[in-house]
Amino acid sequence: MDADSPLDWDLSELQGTTIVRLSGVLNIGAYGALRDVLLKCAADQPRAVIVDLEELEIAQDRLTSVFVAVWLRISQWSTVALVVVPGPAHAALSRHGPMRRFVSVRPTVLDALASLGEPPPRRRTELWLPSSPRSVGASAPFVADTCGNWSIEPMAAPAVTVAGELVANAAEHARSPARLRLELRLGRLTVAVADDDARPVALPRPGRKSPAPRSGLRLVAHLAHAAGWSPRQSGGKIVWAVLRPRHAQPEPASGPRL
Repeated sequence: MDADSPLDWDLSELQGTTIVRLSGVLNIGAYGALRDVLLKCAADQPRAVIVDLEELEIAQDRLTSVFVAVWLRISQWSTVALVVVPGPAHAALSRHGPMRRFVSVRPTVLDALASLGEPPPRRRTELWLPSSPRSVGASAPFVADTCGNWSIEPMAAPAVTVAGELVANAAEHARSPARLRLELRLGRLTVAVADDDARPVALPRPGRKSPAPRSGLRLVAHLAHAAGWSPRQSGGKIVWAVLRPRHAQPEPASGPRL
């Protein structure tokens, strides 16, 4: 809980999911705090984040857009499901509000758990690396071999570069071991590196037209379709970048994944 916020939350784990039970008041001042705690929970990569609103007062209906905002951020790079349990006081809101178009809504936490099916088809692998400049070299063959095994060889070169820059950033600035994760879904490759340092990362916005930088996080942003970072609830942060084939067609917008 944030001492300056009228909002309180309790976190628990059950069947590989993170359950966030909210109480107090969701007002405009608490909007950012709730967004951040949900993003932190998702960054730890549970099976799902289930948000229980039964004891929460919502000052304005429009503030439920926080769940859409969180879902949009998560869905860029992760298969973590976001499920909202509105409780009796918010049942009508969940049926008719815009949140229902994007976020899965279930009547109880137990029903939310029972409704979780298999995640969307994906491939995923991880490599733990020590806090050392040599870790950059160790990441290259791991990424290249994975791209070969997954039959996405054209993405190998940018993936190796992005992984190397993210691992180097963790070794130089976070000074902690790094966990390199590769995940392939819907033709897009996520390269993510988790470390033990929660300090913010100055990651440029992807897609800006400028000469390609030679190294650093600017190079990551230059190569990525999307990129970002988030602190983790368990401590530290995760920095991620999403790569896609150069000539891939844009995907249609989708609703809840459950």
